[in-house]
Amino acid sequence: MQVEKVLNNNVIISIDEHGHEVVVMGKGIGFQMKQGMSIDQQLIEKVFTLAKTDDKSFDVRYHELLEKIPLELLSVTESIVSLAKQELPGQLHPSVHISLADHLFFAIERMVNNQSVKNPMQWEIRQLYPQEYRVSLKALDLLKASSGIQFDEDEAGFITLHLVNAQLNEDMNNTVNVTNLIRDIVQMIQYQLEISLDEKSTDFQRLVTHLKFFAHRLIHQKVIESDDDSMFISVKEKYPQSFDCTERIGQYVEKKYQHVMTSEEMMFLTVHIERVRRAAL
Repeated sequence: MQVEKVLNNNVIISIDEHGHEVVVMGKGIGFQMKQGMSIDQQLIEKVFTLAKTDDKSFDVRYHELLEKIPLELLSVTESIVSLAKQELPGQLHPSVHISLADHLFFAIERMVNNQSVKNPMQWEIRQLYPQEYRVSLKALDLLKASSGIQFDEDEAGFITLHLVNAQLNEDMNNTVNVTNLIRDIVQMIQYQLEISLDEKSTDFQRLVTHLKFFAHRLIHQKVIESDDDSMFISVKEKYPQSFDCTERIGQYVEKKYQHVMTSEEMMFLTVHIERVRRAAL
């Protein structure tokens, strides 16, 4: 393995046998090294492949981040991302490598300066994204082992939002809006149907996953439509209580977000509401 670019004394960019750009980390591994020189295998502590992306600015930003962030933090960030990829469904956008490392860099800096930050959405995050939250709690353990700093659970909430960001390929403001919309709809379902939802149930998690992507499409004004209304009519007639709840949600969404739900959107939401309704009886 040869040096492609030296970012600092502890981080080198190289090319693996498959022609992929890789980040090679190790204490002192870049000291007095230049392009084309062979890398000392004994100094290598961690190697990871940069995710392929068509966004050239991503590579530039990530290289800049690699230059300024300590080796230990880069390593633990990659461990957290790897853990998330193993335990969460779907794909994580490559931008999570940048956003999470940058966030943790400043989070540690704040802790060192005794500047703790409370998460105003902690309850919603913990209830609505339990899978991501469990990964984030494990991330706190990895951070403590690496830095010696014990974060409180508010930080797990912040990490969770970064993971949700990566799932939706969103910016933080939109992810907060998505979370607030999911919270409002879940509260409406409980109020309209006079039920309490079990946040740990599979049906609830399916509902939240559906709402997560529904809210994402709504914010970006993307619409799913179908020419076949037969299933919509069938669902409407078969699940009248859940459909009535869906209609009320549709009125709320139209009033607050100026989005008129399509028959396809109403049909799928009704099915998910019916599942949690039955489970709560």
